[in-house]
Amino acid sequence: MAQIFISYSRKDIAFIRKLAGDLEKAGYDVWWDLTDLRGGDDWLRVIPSAIESSQFVIVVLSPNSVISDWVEKEYAQALSFHKKIIPIMLAQTNVPFALKTINYVDFTGEDYAASLNNLLAALEYAGEMPVVPRLTFPMLLRKYAFPIMIGILLLLALISSFLFTPPVPPTPTATQTPTIPLSTSTTVVVTPETDTPTATQSPTASQTATVTSSPTLTLTSTQTVTFTPSPTNRPFQRVELCVESDSAFSINVRSGPSSVLYAPLGEPLRVGTCLFFNARNEEATWLRIAPNQVDPSLAQYEGGWIHRNLLGLGMSGPIDLPVVTLTPTLPPSETPTTTPTFTRTPTETPTLTPTETPSPTETETPIETSTP
Repeated sequence: MAQIFISYSRKDIAFIRKLAGDLEKAGYDVWWDLTDLRGGDDWLRVIPSAIESSQFVIVVLSPNSVISDWVEKEYAQALSFHKKIIPIMLAQTNVPFALKTINYVDFTGEDYAASLNNLLAALEYAGEMPVVPRLTFPMLLRKYAFPIMIGILLLLALISSFLFTPPVPPTPTATQTPTIPLSTSTTVVVTPETDTPTATQSPTASQTATVTSSPTLTLTSTQTVTFTPSPTNRPFQRVELCVESDSAFSINVRSGPSSVLYAPLGEPLRVGTCLFFNARNEEATWLRIAPNQVDPSLAQYEGGWIHRNLLGLGMSGPIDLPVVTLTPTLPPSETPTTTPTFTRTPTETPTLTPTETPSPTETETPIETSTP
């Protein structure tokens, strides 16, 4: 089968690893620098030679690759060799000027299998299309987790509105007491003279009921629905990130969150390796490697630290991991310290001997006296 050279940015390494694997299953000889470059290889000699020996050159277009100098040099070299270039649009971005006249294969949609079949057609593939695994239930659940959660919350809110709606109190009705009509009773009186009975009607008073309306009020307790706010989301305990670098094949893992105060830990770590992290420092510039890595060969890096810029996180932005504060211990200095000692030396002071000074001698002077 033909050889394919893939030009890409290492920030898109996850997609490139999957694409290269599917192309190799189809029988192609795929050349990409992460697997085909070995230690000691001369990049400026090996990469142009690989482009020249390839029949197809796939350029993966993304916001990361269109600003990469290496990607630009690779497809410029392919154009100079008159190779068949097939651009792939991984994420929407501006197509470079040198590739605007070439139709690209769109991989921005969710149907990866259809996009792969279109790419194989552009590669003049003559065999049966490879079987691409469909989305499994865990992948579908992860993909549609947010819409499912929204639907569940709406359903719970609808059910609670029916369960906790207070019942409407019944309307009081007036109770009518029937009125008993006045009844008439007949009394028979017998007179002894005539022996003829005489009927005498005597009205009997009956009680008249009064219509009273006495509404009955029934107190019904109304249940109040109280919503308890959910607690604040806790930070993730482990996140998986991959080492990225456009200028090196391996990096140093530090024993602490500083490349000056802490020494390297273990052997240099290869670019493209994916690890789990469980903590960060206060400034969110370094991430600590978690224990119990899936790959046993990564156990030597557990507890080590990697700068966020080497994990594709950029220079700023929050990281949802617990904060760990470390106090670096500086090694003792072996440089001897000299403390100057000053000794005071007494200075001899000459003693002056006083010299006697002769006092002046008083001389009597005669005074002239005038005689009258």
